[in-house]
Amino acid sequence: MMNRLRLMTFLLFVAIIMAGCTEAGQESEKSDDNKANAAENSEEAKEMNLIGNISLSKSSGRIGDEVTLTVDSLKPDKPLKAVWVDMVGTFQIEDNYSFIGSAYEPVEKVVAEGKADADGKWEGTFSIPDGFGDDHDILIYQDDEVVAKANFFVETVFTMSPASGPPGTEVTIKGEGLSWKMFGSLWHVNWDNKYTGMITAVTTNGKAEAVFRAAGKKGLHSITVESGASGFPYLSRSSSAINYISTHYFTFEITSDEPVTTESYVEEAPDAAEGGIKMSEPKNKEGVKVTLDRSEGTVGERVVLTASGLPKNEKVTFDWHTMVGTRVTAEGYGPEIFDLGEAKTDDKGNLKYEFAVPDDLGGLPHLIDVKVGDEVYGQTYLRILPSIASISPSSGPVGTEFVITIKGSGWTEFDNALAVLYNNSYVGYICGFNTQGTVTLKLVATGEPGYQFIDIYPSIYKGQQIQPDYYLRPMLTYRDDHPGTGIPAIRAMFKITE
Repeated sequence: MMNRLRLMTFLLFVAIIMAGCTEAGQESEKSDDNKANAAENSEEAKEMNLIGNISLSKSSGRIGDEVTLTVDSLKPDKPLKAVWVDMVGTFQIEDNYSFIGSAYEPVEKVVAEGKADADGKWEGTFSIPDGFGDDHDILIYQDDEVVAKANFFVETVFTMSPASGPPGTEVTIKGEGLSWKMFGSLWHVNWDNKYTGMITAVTTNGKAEAVFRAAGKKGLHSITVESGASGFPYLSRSSSAINYISTHYFTFEITSDEPVTTESYVEEAPDAAEGGIKMSEPKNKEGVKVTLDRSEGTVGERVVLTASGLPKNEKVTFDWHTMVGTRVTAEGYGPEIFDLGEAKTDDKGNLKYEFAVPDDLGGLPHLIDVKVGDEVYGQTYLRILPSIASISPSSGPVGTEFVITIKGSGWTEFDNALAVLYNNSYVGYICGFNTQGTVTLKLVATGEPGYQFIDIYPSIYKGQQIQPDYYLRPMLTYRDDHPGTGIPAIRAMFKITE
């Protein structure tokens, strides 16, 4: 009987421990983190010589809010500066191929300056600067030493515009004060309770601009913006230990049955976050110059290569560097070189050569070698952009199977996968590495009679970082905050007939 009682007591104890429902099971980790942070802060306090006391007019607020600092017990009659501690975010990429994850480094911003009076007191005002949300340290420096410290919490705010329009209207959700911490750094959009995509602000200083197209019937449509470090919206926020994060609600009214456009198209390629991947400099022999009339293009477009400073009246060949293979089978993948054609220099060592953009992988630019015999005299790069090769058929009744063929898909971990939305509902992802940049997307028409919206967004295929989980989700902030290469969204249409 006693053994049974002990067993029941033990099981009850285990049940109590396991009963707390937290996002991604983080309570014990949070406790350990708090202990570590307390120890770290205690050590900092010893090094900082925190003699002053800071009183704030408010302890939380939004970017741009005005805050008054009242500080006492400072060094009398000494200059001071008030410093706001923020973060700088980056996407980490290794070898121009592997996605490592997001990382943040602290940065100090001077927000006010002054001088303590004879009693060691000072009062000043500053506006919360642009940057990340969540917790921030406010430091008071005197004689290049931190003498006082306080904490301020910056709220995350989202707005949406426009609030109405016909189908196909581009809807923008702007966020500011997104956190650099895990749980408040990744947000998600649901359209009419269907998952649409994610919002990040890693490299954009805590600011986000997510875009998507309004899709559906005439009338009101519900939009929610919710955080979720595990890769999808976390819906039971009130039962989480991380319960200071709010859900944001919006409504969009579709005002017409006729869409803004019935055309399928690929957007203009945006600039990649942080300037994108830095390719190695082309190697040219002394006096050799190689240029293209365009640095990027779609499969089949004409490109003109011009070179000078080459040997006179010589045959020149052009090598095209690419990757071939797959990452999901034992065969693997590796670099390959293909013949891009040949030309002949004139009696001054110049040439002009026109060729079509090869039917090959997009993403990273391809290296082109300019060779005389087996010797490389010059190099240049050409990037392949995604394009819609065909949609067949482009209309039909419900149940029609149709195929969208895309050229120029990428191959690296950050541009290999593209995420597909059907009427703002995420239905899956596509890749084109194994088929050398060509994607065949097969769908079945569903919905009401009229135009259906198929939107294909950049995503991140895989990486080393576990959380936040960015992988295989439509990246709605792709125009400003997608790593590696600037990938445009693909906008396709299918018409369901009566």
